[in-house]
Amino acid sequence: MKPGIKIFLGIFLLFSVLTMLGCGSDDVAELEPKKETINLSMATFWPATAFQVSHMHQLWMDEIEKRTDGRVRITLHPGGVLLGATEIYNGVATGVADLGTTCPSYTPGMFPLIEAFELPGYRNVNAAAASMTINEGYKRIKQDLGKDEFDDVKVLFLWATGPGNIMSKRPVRTLEDMSGMEIRAVGGTIPSIERLGAATHAMPMSESYLALDQGLVNGILAPNETLRAFRLAEVIDYVTNTPFLYNIAFIKIMNKNTWNSLPPDIQTVFDQMNDEFVLKYSTMMDEFSEDILEQAVQEQEIQVIDLTEEETQKWLNRIEPVVQQWISRREGQGLPAAQAVEIARELDEKYSDMYQN
Repeated sequence: MKPGIKIFLGIFLLFSVLTMLGCGSDDVAELEPKKETINLSMATFWPATAFQVSHMHQLWMDEIEKRTDGRVRITLHPGGVLLGATEIYNGVATGVADLGTTCPSYTPGMFPLIEAFELPGYRNVNAAAASMTINEGYKRIKQDLGKDEFDDVKVLFLWATGPGNIMSKRPVRTLEDMSGMEIRAVGGTIPSIERLGAATHAMPMSESYLALDQGLVNGILAPNETLRAFRLAEVIDYVTNTPFLYNIAFIKIMNKNTWNSLPPDIQTVFDQMNDEFVLKYSTMMDEFSEDILEQAVQEQEIQVIDLTEEETQKWLNRIEPVVQQWISRREGQGLPAAQAVEIARELDEKYSDMYQN
């Protein structure tokens, strides 16, 4: 072969090799399978403007997307648009939505043992203590008592409102002050309010402003957030701190088939975030609640009342039969109600001590 041809062939081969090497990384990238985006739907009864949605749920969804490098994206359907408040649990269980956040007490009798955490008489110092109590309590009931009331869904975590207070047009400093009062109360809080000597009126929260303004009721048992969300600060003058009277549980769940379809590393992300967001959600609620009460004091001159220790004990003694009646009724149905209350009291003491400051 002539020298010129050899040189030409050598240059050609070298150029071909360099070209292949230069394109190699792109070719490998093209050969690698692209990770598909997992789109999930989530239903909730809160409206889009509610703090629980605009701040709490949104933070959780953003963090899921961030920690999965964008592989999981969640579309939220607020305000009961996809599923109504009483439909969310069954809707997630049957696959109408992949995820849901709801309130177990919206379907009375469906989750009887969880009611143990909404009974009166706990210290319930704030949302952090209440949320940790109910989330760990669910695990304890499942492990120690062998009862899982949410076994047809994947439970992510539970959290709670924490304290609810008596908001009234006249001051409530003693048990005697409750006598003859007309109080808006609903669900499981009614027996406690009636044991304290007041008459109860069940009505939607949306009707409470008008009822207070027109004198149809002269008080309401509710968390502080209602002072702003329902403008109750405009129609009440006093807030009496009664953390032992009120606590409502919430739960975030996922459809089991959806959960089982997720890659293991994605499941790990959800699991790692569960316990973290129990505390994050409740801390946000506590800060939000404190801010609202402070604003009501400054702008509406609301007066905050703390019961004395002696007075608090009088109230606790008066409502104790409510707890015993609940235990008797549920144990009559074959449920370990006394043990559930024992677990709730133990955890309430533990987490109230831990998070009281």
